[in-house]
Amino acid sequence: MALFFIAGCSEKTADAPQSQAPAAASASAAAPVPDVGKVETETVTAAGFGSTAGEAMLEAMKLALLQVNGAVVQSDSVSAKYGLDVSLGQNSASLRANAFAEIVQQRSGGVIQHLRVVSLDEPGVISQRYKATIQADIAKFKPSADMQKLKVVIGPVVFAQASLPMGDTSVPSREVAATLRQRVSDALVQTGRFAVLDREMSPEIERELDMISSGQAPSAELTKLSQAASADLVWSARVSAFNYTRLARQLRTSDRQLVSYSGGWALSQKMVNVATRQVLASSSLSNTLPATAPTTLGNGVDGQRILNEMTDQASKAIVSAILQSTFPITVVSRDGTNVVVSQGGQALREGARYAVVAMGNEFKDPQTGQSLGRTENPCCELVVERVTQNLSYGHLENVRANLNLDTLPMAGLQVRGEVAGRPAQTSQQASAQAAAPTGASTGAKPAKRSTSSAGAPSATAQDDKW
Repeated sequence: MALFFIAGCSEKTADAPQSQAPAAASASAAAPVPDVGKVETETVTAAGFGSTAGEAMLEAMKLALLQVNGAVVQSDSVSAKYGLDVSLGQNSASLRANAFAEIVQQRSGGVIQHLRVVSLDEPGVISQRYKATIQADIAKFKPSADMQKLKVVIGPVVFAQASLPMGDTSVPSREVAATLRQRVSDALVQTGRFAVLDREMSPEIERELDMISSGQAPSAELTKLSQAASADLVWSARVSAFNYTRLARQLRTSDRQLVSYSGGWALSQKMVNVATRQVLASSSLSNTLPATAPTTLGNGVDGQRILNEMTDQASKAIVSAILQSTFPITVVSRDGTNVVVSQGGQALREGARYAVVAMGNEFKDPQTGQSLGRTENPCCELVVERVTQNLSYGHLENVRANLNLDTLPMAGLQVRGEVAGRPAQTSQQASAQAAAPTGASTGAKPAKRSTSSAGAPSATAQDDKW
């Protein structure tokens, strides 16, 4: 019995790692942690000069800090900010002691770590000043990889009027402006091509930074201070029309009104280079909504639905124009007529049809030498079948007979505006239509209606008698 008991225990022990394997696999398959930057250390060597040993040490520590964080630290405030003046008034022996290195680490908030005095030379014949050479680990904040992207600030959306008529009600323009700004911000983030900077939560962010500077956070967190990024581009818009107005006319023969609704939206947008204030992109966008037929029934319209539709149309048109001027949508992979394009999210609409052009040679202005762009030759049409966050999938139709797609270089096809007036058809729908019997074709002409045997005139012939 003892032998059986021992054997059973050993079998359970052997099975234990296998039972834990799925848990480990699921943990490894977990979503990665977002890259928000991190604090790391960099080892540097620096030499400083001064009239005393303490001044030379202070200068050496200041230069070490500036080597690592020079872009974000003001040299005139380094001493007070990180307590480097602790070296003043100390002799050479105390500066070499381990206790001094520990004091520097504490006073600097952990920004200067593992300080080691390489040499401390007293004044001589050649140099009349002290020279301190140190080696230290300096804490440094490493920004996220996204900060290498174009940094954009979503600026104001200015309306021409404070209240917007929307059916039988009105909506404050400030609410629509806030919604538009948020949707544009969301869409640009989803493209993965921009680093969108926030300018609305400044008070909350300042409170977090104040907590770091007051010493409540870990000391090395001090390197997060003065890391706020400035924008490369600022986007803004001015809305000249955004309404769906009720139009009423009193009937003379009754006490009723003949009511109809019509409207749409129109805006201008621009993207400005912060460094030079140059307008890099500017465009005017608009759309008119279908008007309702005049009626006396007083049915009204759903103002909230129309508002949501107009806001959605405007935000998508804005983002599409921004992407077209900065990152044109390009075919990145092709297998026959099946293609993958470089953008997803809100850049393209699933089920829509878009014009595609083949890019040609680049031309330059003979007077200025600046690029005039590349030639664009009509190629075909893209039918979007599936849209993901960063990519879109579809197929090409109506390819020009004189164009050989195989001769075009990679990224030689770019997507332009949506083709209106013709519904897109996915490959599955096209296959189903091709397989349908001839009699089921939707394009078959209806049979003509014959007249009666008595030779009675048709209804069309009697139209003038109504």
